Amino acid sequence: MPLFSIRKPDLSPRALGRLAVTLAVASAGGTLFAYAGMPAGWLSGALVFTAIAALAGVRVGVGGWLREPTFIVLGTSMGAAISPETLQGMLSWPLTMLVLAISVPVMMTAVVLYLERVAGWDRRSAFFAAAPGALSAVLIIAETTGADTRRVAFGQSMRLFVLVALLPAALGGLGHQPAGTLPLGLQATGVLDLAIALLIGILGACLAELVRFPGGAIVGSMLASGIAHGSGFVEGRLPDIFLIVGFIILGANTGSRFAGTRLETLRRFLIDALMALVIGTAVMVVFAMLAASIAGEPYVKVLVAYVPGALEAMTIMAFVLGLDPAFVAAHHLARFIGLSLAIPLVARMFFSPALVPSENVDPDPSETKD
Repeated sequence: MPLFSIRKPDLSPRALGRLAVTLAVASAGGTLFAYAGMPAGWLSGALVFTAIAALAGVRVGVGGWLREPTFIVLGTSMGAAISPETLQGMLSWPLTMLVLAISVPVMMTAVVLYLERVAGWDRRSAFFAAAPGALSAVLIIAETTGADTRRVAFGQSMRLFVLVALLPAALGGLGHQPAGTLPLGLQATGVLDLAIALLIGILGACLAELVRFPGGAIVGSMLASGIAHGSGFVEGRLPDIFLIVGFIILGANTGSRFAGTRLETLRRFLIDALMALVIGTAVMVVFAMLAASIAGEPYVKVLVAYVPGALEAMTIMAFVLGLDPAFVAAHHLARFIGLSLAIPLVARMFFSPALVPSENVDPDPSETKD
């Protein structure tokens, strides 16, 4: 949907009531998951609670007039994660970074082949579900290309939940016990830097949408913000409340896509997502062994840096397991940036713009009524 189109909000009592219910449900889920320490809690909690409400028949949804400003804020916030120091860190481990860059397309190819050839998914949905990270950007770009966001959201969420739940136990079995403290976030930006960062993000989004770049609102704002922060022109990150609200709205938007989905379909999604996770993780385990051998780094440290988990969750895990958080964060950030930039390019080359909005994807003809 073009950023420049005039979007008149629907302020009727019915529409406002629907939005209020949607955001209330999403906020409750995000709050619960975040305080329970779930991975990407604000986003995943909002998504799960809104999806449950949609499956229960509650009318939920987020209008386009609210979605796109949210995408710009999220993109600007993501770009703020880049700094001169993080760019320098990415250059400090060239061998493991190189192996990581090779491993991602290999892993995605293996997962896409399974989801498309065995599970019977369409190629667009399989492609976005296979992406090992950059959850927010993947969900937004998937929507603009007409992929089935239900499948994408299910596959991505399952990956996060299972990895964060099982990886500490798996590493504990290798003799690594919790140690260390949780990391502190960067200082939030001042008012002037905040205004500059948002303005840069808006300009980047406008340029990306002008050239019809897939997911332009988030990709353009992230790239522009990343350049500004990586060059040192702007410092600090946006206040947490911006990111929290953005995650809640994005989770509500994605969760509402589950309206009308059959229980049998959800069961198939679960099986497909678990098998895709097993395949993807197996590929990354092999590449982590290769990278550790070549670079002479401890295998467990490389494994945590390679597994397809969320940047924040894996960085925290590195702290509590007594591993090198800078090493882990740098690799996950490099993959995040690479995916956020490469996925729109691949989508533009191989997938035409969405002829049908993803929320209107035709139901699976094999679905049976419960």
